[in-house]
Amino acid sequence: MKLALFLAARLLRRRGSALLRTSAAAALAAVALGTAALVVTLALMTGYSRALREGILAAGGHIVALAPGGGTDRARLDKLAALEGVERVSDVSYLPGVLIAEGGGSEVVLVKAAAVLPGFAELPAAVAGRPLPIAIGEGVARRLGVAPGARLSLQVATGSRGVATTVVAAHRTVHTGFSEIDDRWVLAALGDLTGRAAGVSAHGVEVWLADPERAADAAVDVENALGGRSLVTTWQDANRNLFAALRWQKLSLAVVLSLVLGVGAFEVASALVVLVTEKRRALGVLLAIGGRPTLLRWTLVLAGGTLGAVGVLGGVALGLGLAAALSALGVPTFPAEIAAIYGVDHIPLSVNPADVLAVVGLGLAEVTLAALLPAHRAARREPVEILRWI
Repeated sequence: MKLALFLAARLLRRRGSALLRTSAAAALAAVALGTAALVVTLALMTGYSRALREGILAAGGHIVALAPGGGTDRARLDKLAALEGVERVSDVSYLPGVLIAEGGGSEVVLVKAAAVLPGFAELPAAVAGRPLPIAIGEGVARRLGVAPGARLSLQVATGSRGVATTVVAAHRTVHTGFSEIDDRWVLAALGDLTGRAAGVSAHGVEVWLADPERAADAAVDVENALGGRSLVTTWQDANRNLFAALRWQKLSLAVVLSLVLGVGAFEVASALVVLVTEKRRALGVLLAIGGRPTLLRWTLVLAGGTLGAVGVLGGVALGLGLAAALSALGVPTFPAEIAAIYGVDHIPLSVNPADVLAVVGLGLAEVTLAALLPAHRAARREPVEILRWI
């Protein structure tokens, strides 16, 4: 038995013919490329989901409560601010509007007027006799051909009072990478806009949390604090269908690319067939001196599994290297027309360790299963046929 184990080890270590080396190299390359494609694709989809999530969270509060009769009084705002996990609250109003440049160009925009503006859109206080300072999305500014400091006219729909018009100044342009903000939004301080445009008032309140993932639980507390008289929506509820679609898309791509990896795994099986053909004399001797078919089977599985494992680990290393290189180069980046479709102008590749572990496990399982078939067939040879091999 010891001699049989020795011969099995020699079988795995001996150098084969050019055909065997070529078959093994093709199997190694196929497994590595399939694994790398799977790693890069999962990193791309993870990065896309995270980019959309960051853009959505930058656009507004984690919880938005819209009141039928308008904004919330100071006492209730203080009550919301005192809730566990709440970082800040702000009156807010979302208004459809039209921004008109002095040269005559115009753009339909969404005006967000809030008591507390996000950090990327901080504005100075309005000064009497001067245009109202606003922040303009980069895409809006580009289409209107205006630069910071330009004077414009802003018309907003106020509901019962019709359209209010005020003169504004582009204090700054905003680039967040999230096309919803960059291509459509105008941001202004709610108190200043209320003083300049008759009929503008707060329509609700935004709530920011220390942990955005707790929005669903915190929404119940917010609704109770407001007495159940407001429509409370979380960022997760508003974008549930989007993120569900992204999860299914990621799963679908993973399944398709796992089939590509499976093709590489069967290249490993092909290499084992070549190995059995070339080493039939050594295999015959192995069985003739007392080696059991089980030993032959697991010897071949070990050979195929080792070849496949090297390909899988090499593919993971290649995939991680490609993901790092693409991230460093800022690829993929989209022009404005394409960014409007995908929602972001750049997708950062983000490697999730759990995804990498899943790829490694899947790859090892596929190459091992592919190696079982030729190993099982070789181990089932009849003794008379084995003697002919010698």
